[in-house]
Amino acid sequence: MKKEKNFARLLITALLALSITACSSDNEETPPKQIDMELTPSSSIVYGEKQEIDLPSNILGASDVQINLDFSLNENVKVNSTDFLNDKLSKAVTVNKETGKISVNSALLYPNSALSINGIKLPESYKVTLNVSSASQNFQGKETIDLKITPAKLTVKNIDSKTSIPVAYVIYGDQANFELEAAQNIQADTNWAIDNPTAIGTEVSLSSNILKFTANAGDPDKKAEKAYDVTPVLLKDGFPVASVTFRVIFIPKIKFFYGTYYPEYDLTILLNNLHIALSNGYVSAAPAFSPEAYKSSFAINGIKKDGQLFTDTENIFSINEKTGSITVKKSTSLTAGAYEITVKALTTTGLEFSTTLTLNMSKAE
Repeated sequence: MKKEKNFARLLITALLALSITACSSDNEETPPKQIDMELTPSSSIVYGEKQEIDLPSNILGASDVQINLDFSLNENVKVNSTDFLNDKLSKAVTVNKETGKISVNSALLYPNSALSINGIKLPESYKVTLNVSSASQNFQGKETIDLKITPAKLTVKNIDSKTSIPVAYVIYGDQANFELEAAQNIQADTNWAIDNPTAIGTEVSLSSNILKFTANAGDPDKKAEKAYDVTPVLLKDGFPVASVTFRVIFIPKIKFFYGTYYPEYDLTILLNNLHIALSNGYVSAAPAFSPEAYKSSFAINGIKKDGQLFTDTENIFSINEKTGSITVKKSTSLTAGAYEITVKALTTTGLEFSTTLTLNMSKAE
C-alpha cells in the first residue's frame, strides 16, 4: 500500500512539471526585432541655424511607437550657474512623431569645442542617441548621431568681408570707430567682448557693438604704419558663439596736390593754379604724393571752365594714370578761361583722395 502511495505522488509531480513546462513554452515571447536606422544630419550647422532630421520611415508606421532621445554619452558639464549641458541639449534637440522629425535649434546650445572664459571646454560634438520601440510590431532600434555646431560670423559695417581677414585703413588723426553687426538670430542672451585684449593693448575698447581706437593708437609720431588684429566676439554664458577677426592699419596722412612737398621739413609749395597760353599744348608736372608707397593710380574726375561744367568732347585733356601728369592737346577749339581739373588718386590701400589743378588759358602776347 505504501509503495502505491509513493508511486502516485511521483506521478502527480511529473505531470505538474510537464504542465508547467508546456505553459512556459506557450507563453514565451519572441525577442524584439532589431531595426536599422540611418539618420542623416548635416555634417555641421552654424550657430543660430535650425535643422530638421527625418526619422526613419520604417518606424513611423507603428501607432504605438515609443521614441526618446538620450544625451548621457556627453560629459554633462555645468555651462552656467544653474544649467548643465544635457539640460540644454534636451531643450535644443526634440522629437516630433507627428511630423516625423528631430528638430535642432542650435541657438539654444553653443558651438562645439568652445572654451568659456571660465575655462570650461565643450565636447567636439554633441552625441544624441535615438531609442525607438514598438510592442505591436515587436521591434526596437538605437542609433547615436554626432551633432556639430560651428561659430557664427560677425561683420564690420562698411568693411569688405569677402577676404579671409577684412582690412580697414585709418589715417592718423581720423576717427577710428567700427560698428559690429550680428544676425538677429544669434543675439539673444549674449554680450560683446574682445577675444584678445591683452595682445592689442589699451588703445582698443568695446562699447556695446562699437569698437573704438584711442587718439594715440598706432605710431606715437604718426609717421609709421601700424596694424592691429582685433577679434570681437559674442559671448553666451562665457562661451564664444560668433566672432570676426579684422585688421585695422593706421597710416600717415596722405599729401596729394600739384606742387612740391619736402617731407624732411614738412614743407608744401602749391603749384596748382597756373597760367598757360591758349591753344598751345601743355604737359604738367606730376603731383606730389606722399608717402609714395601708397601711390597707385590717377584719373580725371571732372573739369570745370570758369566754374561751369565743361564737357571735353574732343578729349583734349588726359592724364597719365601712373604719374598723375596732365596733358592738354594743342587745339583751336578752346576759348580763354580758367579750366579747373579735378584729379582723383587711388591708393594701394583702396583709399581715394582728390585735388585740383587750375589752368588759366589766355592768348599769348
